[in-house]
Amino acid sequence: MDTTVLVGELLRAKGRERLADDRLDLFLPEQMWEEVQVELPRRVDAFARKRSLASNLADALKSACFAAIEANVNIVDLPVYSALEDEGRSRSLRDPNDWPLVASSLALGAAGWTDDSDLFGTGIPTWTTQTLQNWLDRNPGGE
Repeated sequence: MDTTVLVGELLRAKGRERLADDRLDLFLPEQMWEEVQVELPRRVDAFARKRSLASNLADALKSACFAAIEANVNIVDLPVYSALEDEGRSRSLRDPNDWPLVASSLALGAAGWTDDSDLFGTGIPTWTTQTLQNWLDRNPGGE
């Protein structure tokens, strides 16, 4: 999954619930995990300021978000996908920063969960959040 989707999901209770769905095996490249560690606190702080939340509530939300990652998302170590960096970069022409997701998807034989159209056409299967939710709704038993 990409950083933007993960952070967006984490900021909503429904999103954290979706991340915890047992039917999903979620992976995040190590380099994108590093982005999340910077981006998530920044987004939570902005969210808290906009809604005038007390700092203890913002801290609790950050804790809940990081706990959801720990419980539901597998961090893909760089050595797993680094051998495919050149291939990932050659496919990530619209956004060169997407190469870790492309390379990880290739290494794992997995689809990418993204709402970023820059990943469309990279040669990896992609799921948007809406498409994924539709699949989850149609397959309540995990068939």
